[in-house]
Amino acid sequence: MKIGIIGPSKVNDKEKITEVAKIIANSGHEIIIVPHKKSSSEFFGQEYIKYGGKKVYSIVPLEDTEYGFDYLNLNIGEQINCGIWRESARRLNKETDALLCLGYASGVLIEIGYTKWIKPKPVYIIKELVSVKLPKEFDNRLDLRYVSIKGIGKKLN
Repeated sequence: MKIGIIGPSKVNDKEKITEVAKIIANSGHEIIIVPHKKSSSEFFGQEYIKYGGKKVYSIVPLEDTEYGFDYLNLNIGEQINCGIWRESARRLNKETDALLCLGYASGVLIEIGYTKWIKPKPVYIIKELVSVKLPKEFDNRLDLRYVSIKGIGKKLN
């Protein structure tokens, strides 16, 4: 299974993210990230590799001339070119079988929202890395699953 890793641009809790990365690395699943430098996704990808993860793919907008991609770490995993930034959330959803949420941010909400239309899938939200559940109006037609760090391995297998 290919799991999309989504989270805020700022790493909020390295210890907890490392714990999740170890679990996913040991699961045999592949991951797909958008590798913003110093972000939760980049850190997760690095930890996943460190603990023997199977395969990392990075969504990168190699043709974007409006914003560019200088703030991405292009040295993590095999690149999947999404063309431009406006296509990154769509491509992430197209390529993944599930999303794993490491915390909320505006971009994360977009990526979760796309699961309604682009290859619908479960979104596993790590309870220890978010402050609240999303409003019920938001998850009305989405497959949101709140899981603990200890329970994520079982849920994904």
